[in-house]
Amino acid sequence: MKIIDRNGRLFGKISVIDVLVIAVVLVMAAALYFKNNQAHTGAAVTEQAITFQVRARGIDSYVADAIRVGDGLYDQNYSSGGRALGKITNIEVESTPGTKLADELTDGTTAMFEAEDTVDLLLTVEGRGLVTGRSYSLNRVYDLGINSSRNYCTRQADFTGTVCRIIGAD
Repeated sequence: MKIIDRNGRLFGKISVIDVLVIAVVLVMAAALYFKNNQAHTGAAVTEQAITFQVRARGIDSYVADAIRVGDGLYDQNYSSGGRALGKITNIEVESTPGTKLADELTDGTTAMFEAEDTVDLLLTVEGRGLVTGRSYSLNRVYDLGINSSRNYCTRQADFTGTVCRIIGAD
């Protein structure tokens, strides 16, 4: 009995090409396994606690009442890695009534005015992220910057706020 017959079959049962295809598939599977299960070396990147403050001006009182300490803070328009930006740790009422941005005045300028049944809030939020120099990234993907005005939400409230202070990292 010959090892390879005249039809190119190994022991007369399986084609040599089939053996080569199976060998290639096994080598690729082994390579993927070792790539995904090897120990990672190099500098480990760890997340740090980042505390920041968001000022929300002219928030309707019923919206302000819905914001609670312990709520997660989310950004409606920008991805934050599927997690909350952080948890609200403190809520301060800065002024009652709050101030809202007026529509354009007759001379083309804008101004702030006091609006009844509104408040200005200062929210302190603690999140986790990366700190590199003076750059802060919450959840590794959400860039945090002072004076950035964003549409934030909790489970029960939607409002516009401005990051007014980044207290820093541990």
